[in-house]
Amino acid sequence: MDVLAIKKDKSQLLVVELKKGRASDVVVGQVLRYMGFVKQELADPNQVVKGIIIALEDDVKIRRALAMTPDISFYRYEISFKLNKVTL
Repeated sequence: MDVLAIKKDKSQLLVVELKKGRASDVVVGQVLRYMGFVKQELADPNQVVKGIIIALEDDVKIRRALAMTPDISFYRYEISFKLNKVTL
């Protein structure tokens, strides 16, 4: 897992998986494994475990897998940058 975050009130643990390009449905299984580990080994009995996948692109396969896993959210990232010439 790339990031494990804890909500301020400690009620929720968040497993974050980052992908540099396209995310496939295989990533859903990967995040579920991480979430299972966190739930069994790290979380207190009253803590909720959720997952997030962040990637540049998705496809129909991952959308279908995510449609059946409400505890995992998907976000697409965008990168842009601008160069400004510095006058010395």
